[in-house]
Amino acid sequence: MGEKGWYGTLIPEEYGGMGGEVGVTGACIVAEGLARLGTIATIYSTTCFGGTHQLVRLGTEEQKEKWLPRIARGEQINALCLTEPFVGSDAAGVTTTAKRVDGGYVINGKKRFISTSGIADAYFVYVKTSDDPADRAAYKHLTALYVEKGTSGFTVERINALGVFDGVRNGVLNFKDVFVPEENVVGGEGMGWMCMISGLNLERCLIAVGLVAGMREALRYSYYMSQRRVQFGKRTIEFESNQYRIADMIIGYKTARLLTYHAASLIDQGLEPLIEANSAKIYATETARKIAEDALQVMGGDGFTKYYPVEALLRDAKLLEVGGGTNDVLRRLISGQGWRIMKDLLKPPRRRVHDELGIPIPYYRNPPPLELPTRAGASDPEAVEESILLALAEDYRVNPGLHITREELMEDTGLDDERLNEALLSLEEKTLVDIYRDKRGVLRLVKATYAGLEKVRPIDYFRWYPEWLRKEEVF
Repeated sequence: MGEKGWYGTLIPEEYGGMGGEVGVTGACIVAEGLARLGTIATIYSTTCFGGTHQLVRLGTEEQKEKWLPRIARGEQINALCLTEPFVGSDAAGVTTTAKRVDGGYVINGKKRFISTSGIADAYFVYVKTSDDPADRAAYKHLTALYVEKGTSGFTVERINALGVFDGVRNGVLNFKDVFVPEENVVGGEGMGWMCMISGLNLERCLIAVGLVAGMREALRYSYYMSQRRVQFGKRTIEFESNQYRIADMIIGYKTARLLTYHAASLIDQGLEPLIEANSAKIYATETARKIAEDALQVMGGDGFTKYYPVEALLRDAKLLEVGGGTNDVLRRLISGQGWRIMKDLLKPPRRRVHDELGIPIPYYRNPPPLELPTRAGASDPEAVEESILLALAEDYRVNPGLHITREELMEDTGLDDERLNEALLSLEEKTLVDIYRDKRGVLRLVKATYAGLEKVRPIDYFRWYPEWLRKEEVF
């Protein structure tokens, strides 16, 4: 791989790499090709996200000159050191420490489930460098350090006997008073979280694309065997159940590949595609497991032998639903950050009841303003409360089962935050509104009670029936 220059996909030409135009997309192409050979791709991919990508993006000129040419020539294999005995998916909870001393840092702690343990030449290690609660709250308590093999006090504690990743060294590493010079800090002290996020997005793309390669092999051998296996006087490919399985396998393979390369292209554009990279990892791992199961069903007993690569795909896919960030945690991450990232895309339009149709319709721009006392300039407490109830009555016509947000209510009434709060508390005391507060007690959502609706609008105001309804059906 080094002789062919494949380790240089992420590395600029001035440091011996292929140049920026190859980038993450190029790394995915290499990883996809290598993964057809099995877990040799793990060594390649781990070297990419175990420091190479972070060096290119955040390293100093001296660091790049020192390490990148070695990596590009295949003379330095990297390892990523994040998981610990007591820290897994909670990546911010790293307990391995690095204390500042003259000229550098002293590391104490352990890392486990580290791929390429022992055979790697350089280990990209995330450590805690601050106990300050303010730093923790700002995610500035972590630092990324390069630790080279052979450093005093840095040892392999255990090599794990995994039921997956055949041939890959996976182990526990121990750090006992390990001195690392200051020039081995990547990105600066307290910038470990930034390094981590950037590296994890790449890692999840490379995990996904490795499984895409496995899906292709599963498809290959499903076709191969089902076209040659004869049962009940038919080739097994002629059974409709197998045809449907293979169709689903093709759909899953194509979709996973497109999603993964889309995420890679976004990283190449200088973005950090949290949603796309994590979605690719989740989709590829779960789809690969399903494809492996379907392929084994098509292939029959032969598929479970090690003479074919499909049983390994089943094992590795299941592991990678846990490794590289568990899919449950990634879903939690997407649900938590997705709305923030996609808020402009997901924000729904305001709706108003159409004067002629009598039903709610969306207004993507400039919804008609409500005619309310506060819109006309009235500011006495009774007029303010009336405006709020009228706005809530209008929202009831549009969204009878929902609360309205305080921001929408301010938009409709023209009231500022302070006056709105004061009036809502008064209305709540009179049992004319229902208020939803968040865990901190902040007022978030409001709706009118039945009494609040009746106070400002007669029941006929809310009635509406389609034209085709028979009169005798209305009472």
